[in-house]
Amino acid sequence: MPDDLSSARLNATYWDQVADTYQRETHISTRDFHYGPLLPGDKELGILPAITPGMRCLEIGGGAGQNSLYLARLGADCTVLDISEKQLEHGRRLAREEHLDVAFRCAAMDALPEGLGRFDLIHSTYALPFADDPEQVVAKCSEGLKSGASLVITTGHPLYGGEWVKLDEGERGVFLQDYFHPPADTRLTDDSEAMTIAHAYPVSEVVNWVLRSGLHVRRLEEPRPLDLPSMTAEEIAERIPYYSEGWRANFDAIEMIPIVVVIRADRPT
Repeated sequence: MPDDLSSARLNATYWDQVADTYQRETHISTRDFHYGPLLPGDKELGILPAITPGMRCLEIGGGAGQNSLYLARLGADCTVLDISEKQLEHGRRLAREEHLDVAFRCAAMDALPEGLGRFDLIHSTYALPFADDPEQVVAKCSEGLKSGASLVITTGHPLYGGEWVKLDEGERGVFLQDYFHPPADTRLTDDSEAMTIAHAYPVSEVVNWVLRSGLHVRRLEEPRPLDLPSMTAEEIAERIPYYSEGWRANFDAIEMIPIVVVIRADRPT
């Protein structure tokens, strides 16, 4: 078990404390696969491989596992790993309510359990930034893929960590002091008793982690949000699988600067 000062323990404490509020205030669909706030889902982006009944799928740092619940609805055999038992409790409740069979296990992504076997798809949406050693996580995921299988990871875009500044004539832009060492995203609970830290990395660095793990990159995307101001509430619910009013307030920034990088890579046959 990690010691009390490790990032795994910090992450577990933080997400256990915020899980109820996070799941209540954030709409995360189980009818589409999400890649980040206000972004189109996989029904529009088409990044995932074809999902067929019985294919084995593993989600790393999945929270309540809404993406896995979507895949299970398509017939996949899904397992969700997350460091927070509270997040997993929400996932188990959703699975019961939606009559879906998904396995939930509490585990840190930096210490993946032994004996999981190999998978047809391993996926992770914005968990990698919280890892102690993200390159090692990618390498372990690669080892867990069957021949011809896919890894789909979404991680933080380094530009989104920049500071917004006002320019001449009312224009504004992002100032990033050091692209190669973007500032960390430190998050505190409302009472400041728990914290977690997310890190972004240069896009080339993340791609090279994937390549060094022996995988072939098939897709690299920096998704733009949908045109939220022109959409009705019904369209938002249908086409944006990850949404909250808090993220809506950041639409102007997400429209101009990518918030995430999405990579699909396949293991050679």
